[in-house]
Amino acid sequence: MEKNVKIIYPSYLDKFQCIGGKCEDTCCMGWDIDVDKETFKKYHKVTDETMKKIIRKSIHINEYCTNKDLDYGRIKLNKEKKCPLLDDQNFCSIQGRFGEDYLSSVCGQFPRVLNKVDDHYEMCLDASCIEAARIIFGSKEKIEFKQSEKSLGKYTMSGVLDTRSSEFKNTPIKYFKEIRDFSIKIMQNRNLNFSSRLYVLGDFLNKLEDIESNKIKEFISKYDIETKSKSYKRDPMNYALQVSFLKNIVDSLDIVNEMDSDKLRKYTKEVLQGYNIKDNDDVIENKKEYINAFEKYTDEYIESNSHIFENYMVNFIYNNLFPFSESDFMFDGYILLLFRYSLIRFYLVGKYIYNGKDSVEDIIEFVKVFVKAVEHDRNYRSKILEYIKENSFDNMEFAKMLL
Repeated sequence: MEKNVKIIYPSYLDKFQCIGGKCEDTCCMGWDIDVDKETFKKYHKVTDETMKKIIRKSIHINEYCTNKDLDYGRIKLNKEKKCPLLDDQNFCSIQGRFGEDYLSSVCGQFPRVLNKVDDHYEMCLDASCIEAARIIFGSKEKIEFKQSEKSLGKYTMSGVLDTRSSEFKNTPIKYFKEIRDFSIKIMQNRNLNFSSRLYVLGDFLNKLEDIESNKIKEFISKYDIETKSKSYKRDPMNYALQVSFLKNIVDSLDIVNEMDSDKLRKYTKEVLQGYNIKDNDDVIENKKEYINAFEKYTDEYIESNSHIFENYMVNFIYNNLFPFSESDFMFDGYILLLFRYSLIRFYLVGKYIYNGKDSVEDIIEFVKVFVKAVEHDRNYRSKILEYIKENSFDNMEFAKMLL
């Protein structure tokens, strides 16, 4: 009998149910599908001749394996970039023939993400699933968390953190829960516009880097979110600077040619046509147009639908053990989170210029595509963080430009 464990999770998790073949997307397409070692061995022992042929052709040992319980094997996608084990109705033929026990831990768990912090488990949903994205971003309510005891079943751990470990005794990681909770509190402060919340989050974590670990709790208790927000004032010229900077990033990543996601490539082509930048002179010449587009989009879509972006941030923070999501330096986690948001907004505004309109449904669809294509790219984060550090952009002045 499986043992129940303590799980803390966002209340939206209770609403999620996979819609299977009815889904207009599939989680079995467009990215690597990992197979744990136990399941890999099961697959190569099946006696069904039809399935045996597909398995031997498509499922191989992963030469880049990092954890045998996670990615010992890998499923090679077919020409349509789909899992070869899907049937004509987009259902998993492995599950259909042999039952749920034959799903790898990744396939059985997705889009649920599981971490362990100290003695309890934390679970939330990955927004790269469109049904999960609709639930997370579609609700205008703040994300709240609850606790219960549940059986985990077959699972893969995304992250494990024991804040009580002696190695963290004199580090901010010891106070991870307090720091993360306060970060969520900042992002859910609806008295502030969204850019102000992001600014305050950066200021909070930037200052926290210099605080002695034994004074972190005191610093948090005295930090005044709304007073600090008054020191931030948006500079419209930063929008034009963002267009130039982020356009160069999109070009350097060669998303149009290198990204596996057909949808993101399509969006990228539309966005680049919308901005219509051939060289840096175009940014200077068209800066008023870009600034007006950003300001109009921010007022009409971002602020009026700030719950979408708030819930994106809160879900990311909880999902990725933020602010230690990139390294032991909290500001690294912040600057990459801010970069993600700025890149999302760059795309949304570019699409808006191209199409002349937008909608809540289209925003949610795009964010889901972005999460699936960009955030799950294993090289993406390291390349961007390396670029930011090489150019000394890991500071609040650069953060203000991205806001």
